[in-house]
Order: sequence, then C-alpha cells, then structure tokens
Amino acid sequence: MRTLALFLALLGSLPTARSQSEPPTLYAAVVEAKTFIVGAANAPSGLHRFEGDTTWTHLGWATLRDFGVAADPHDPGTLYLAAGNGVLRSADEGASWRVTTGWQITEVLDVAVDPNAPGHVVLASAYGVWRSPDQGETWTRSNDGIEPLPFTQSIAVDRTHAGRVIVGSEHGLYLSTDGAQHWTPVGPRDVPIRSVRQSVAELSRWLAGTQDHGVLRSTDGGATWQAASGALADETIYAVAFDPTDSNRVAAMGFHTGCYVSTDSGRRWHRTEGLADASVHALAFDPIQPGRIWAGTIGRGVFSSDDGGRTWAHRGLAGATVYELAFIGGTP
Repeated sequence: MRTLALFLALLGSLPTARSQSEPPTLYAAVVEAKTFIVGAANAPSGLHRFEGDTTWTHLGWATLRDFGVAADPHDPGTLYLAAGNGVLRSADEGASWRVTTGWQITEVLDVAVDPNAPGHVVLASAYGVWRSPDQGETWTRSNDGIEPLPFTQSIAVDRTHAGRVIVGSEHGLYLSTDGAQHWTPVGPRDVPIRSVRQSVAELSRWLAGTQDHGVLRSTDGGATWQAASGALADETIYAVAFDPTDSNRVAAMGFHTGCYVSTDSGRRWHRTEGLADASVHALAFDPIQPGRIWAGTIGRGVFSSDDGGRTWAHRGLAGATVYELAFIGGTP
C-alpha cells in the first residue's frame, strides 16, 4: 500500500498536458511613435510583446522601424523581423538579434517562413522579393515575372504546399509555385495590394486588402480572385484577418473605414463605426478569446473589440504606429 501511495503521489506531482499548454503570444511590429522627434529620447519602436491589460515588453533594438514579424515553425524560438534596414533574426525568442541581410536589401515590408520547407524564408520589399534557403544566411533576388515595377508590400506562404507563395505588389497579386523563384500574375491588374492573408481553418481561402479597391477574395488557393461588392468596394483596406475560431468570420479595416466584418467568409460585409476616425494598419483575431478583434493603428497604438468592432478598448502602445499584429507560438 505504501508503494502504491508513493506512486500516486509522484504521479500527482507530474505536470499534466493541460498545465503544460501555453497560449499563443501577441506581438506588435511598431514603426515609430506619433510624437517622434529626431535626436530626442523617443518611445521605442521595433518589436513589442503583449503582457496583458495595456502592458507591452519591448524586445531588441529600440529604434528599429519594424514592419512585420514571422516565426519559424521548424525552429521554436526563432523569429524574423521585416525592418527598414533588412531582415533581423533571433534564435532566443527576441532576447538578441542580428541582421541577416546585406546592404543591398533595405525597406523590407514583410517576411514569411515556409512551414513545408525548412529554412526557406521570403521577404517583400520596396525593391521586390528576395528568398533564402538557409534561414537568412544567404539571399537571392527573385522578381522574375513581377512587372513593371517590383514594389511589394505583403507576402504569404501557402501552408498547404511547399514553395507556393503569394505576394502583393503595387500592380496586383502574383503567385509562385517554385519557392518564389518565378511569378505569375493572378487576379485583377493595376490594383495596389496592401495585405495578403490565408485562412487558418479553410486553407483554400485567401483575402487581400487593396488601395481604393476594397477587398479581393479567393476560394481556390489564390489561383483566381474576385472583388468584394457593397460598401467597402472602393475603400482603402490596409489589413484583413481570418478568425481561427470561426472559419466564416473575417474582418477588414483601413484608412478611416471603421470595421468591416463578414460572417460568410467575405461574400457579404457589415460595417460598424468603431474606430472610424482612425487608420488601422494591423488586424488580428484572438485565437484564445473567440470573436475578439485586435487592431493596430497609425499613431494611436493598439485596441481590441469584443463586439464585432462596434466598441473598442485601448490596449496600450499609445502614440505608436503599428504595422502588424501577430499571434505566435503556443502549445496545445
């Protein structure tokens, strides 16, 4: 009996699968503060990690113009930043960083990691696309097929097929099926693309936010695209997002647009007046709190809404221009 009691006591002291689980962490890519003054002691830009309520922890360089963040699914703890001076990589969850790119690569506006091809990283910049097969150790410029100018602002890797990538340029969307080596135009031409996102639950569904043309929608993995109709058809949409807890719920926001939400995967949209006086450049649904929307603004920091965008609560980083919000990591 003493042996059994000792065994049960030891078993009870072991961590269970539930206690070992960790929720994803919210990160904000901050370009600068609204009150930025050259030569002054400004609030830090760069990468910030949400700690709760309105508290954020700054990670890495204090004066970095950070346009985006991506995690390496093959290498836990490895993060990449899309920044004004290139791509930075951290192998210790943001404790330390180093620039992986040379002087040729600047004004990087987005970065993505291929979950089906270990080590493969792609970036979108003001001068086009670059790709790396070795976690950013070496880079090759890859603009074959992107015409006439290679200004690219958003890039996303298809989670269903290795080497399948979609990039948004100032002249439209381009698709690559060979790891960003060659590109084919897809969707309407001469439509400036501001953001590209793939659904978490329904991987064949994609959304793209545009300049003055509302939202584009694809249901076949990005091969074809249709323009959304209705009130948002002529809006400038900086950010789009899929709800990971509801495959049919999506959201879109942009330049003084208010919040557009669809409950049928983007076929029909409903607009609320919440944050209508703000420009929203980053958007994310909370994977833990169903229905919660997070918004990163230009010059006003971060907000969240629990009622479909009708009302918003300020969640910190006052005065910051937030270019991306991303939930990263977590264990089941």
